[in-house]
Amino acid sequence: MLQFPKNKNQNRYFLSFLSISVLFCAFACSKFRVDDYNPYLYGRIKLGKDLKELQVNIVNRVPTNIPNQIAISSGLMYVPDFEQSLVKVFNTEGELKFLIGNPKEKGIEKLKIHNVKLGRIGLVAVSSSEDVFIQSRISKEDVKQDKAPENIFTKKSGEFRTDAEEVLPSVILKINDSGKLVQTIYSDGVGGSVPFGYVERMETGKNDLLFVFHRSNGEMRLSVFDENGKVKRRLDSSDFKDMVHSASDGSTWYIDTILSHSEGDYALASFSFYEAKSGRFKGRKIYRYDWETKRILPIKDIQDPSETLYWVLNDDNFFVWETEAEEGNSVRLQVHDDDGNHVNNIRLNYPPPRGLWRETWMDANDEIYSVRIRSGFLEIHKWK
Repeated sequence: MLQFPKNKNQNRYFLSFLSISVLFCAFACSKFRVDDYNPYLYGRIKLGKDLKELQVNIVNRVPTNIPNQIAISSGLMYVPDFEQSLVKVFNTEGELKFLIGNPKEKGIEKLKIHNVKLGRIGLVAVSSSEDVFIQSRISKEDVKQDKAPENIFTKKSGEFRTDAEEVLPSVILKINDSGKLVQTIYSDGVGGSVPFGYVERMETGKNDLLFVFHRSNGEMRLSVFDENGKVKRRLDSSDFKDMVHSASDGSTWYIDTILSHSEGDYALASFSFYEAKSGRFKGRKIYRYDWETKRILPIKDIQDPSETLYWVLNDDNFFVWETEAEEGNSVRLQVHDDDGNHVNNIRLNYPPPRGLWRETWMDANDEIYSVRIRSGFLEIHKWK
């Protein structure tokens, strides 16, 4: 039982201590509060062989060659059909609204088609202006380097190779809301000649900006393109070399990712540090890079290898993705403010079985989505 002191001075000090304790508890509870998010079905698309479905291969009863994430804009889902080299645009009811590409099948007269020459397609992004960006291998030179997709189920157990597969060169095609090809973007911009190699991420931002995180000359780089497809800014590990070398203390380091704020004013870059001899993970550091002043500011140290920089929000907060070990059916998004302070948590609870869930991603409006394969459908879920 809580007993108050009988002496007035003691009582005053006790109440002050109690007030401070309550305030500290309130701050701590607020700081480490966890908001539980659950998925609800946003839209679903039937998997099959018909042109109006998402055409996939079924290997050992498992659908393969399915996109891990999907561009969503104005209630439409822009789904890459890798089997047919088409982008199929569905509404949330799974109805095919129009196609981008050159379908080869007959009986498609009633379909709305934006005829654009596409090679093997990769990533797809959509801007707020309804412009569609498609990563495509389209030139004859690229086609000659292409190889038939490998059937991993015909390989012998334990088989491996010592040579690395070459990444096919690609360009990014910008198609406007009328279905016209308006730009062909190379890694050195519209009118350039250097194609993209490996592209890890492609996102749209405010003011028709396009952000592409790709490999260039052996290292990962964030390239920012303006509305005319010209290179506006570039950022890679060499821009951080003085800061990172001073923090490495003889350790080896690698760049994890570079994420730009949607307005393009600054970017966050994450670096991982390892002991040179043992290769043991030592930690991660997140730096903020101001594009105009070129000022670099360290804002976050991470010691847990399961925590990675995930997304920069429009309100200048950022997410750190933390994989939770408990049963493996949830992840936690740590919310940090622009100074790197940990201010909140969001837990994503995946209904089991976890293996049915694919990629989880975010769009330009900071909405969170996930893809799940179930009962012959590709399901797109939104988190709230």
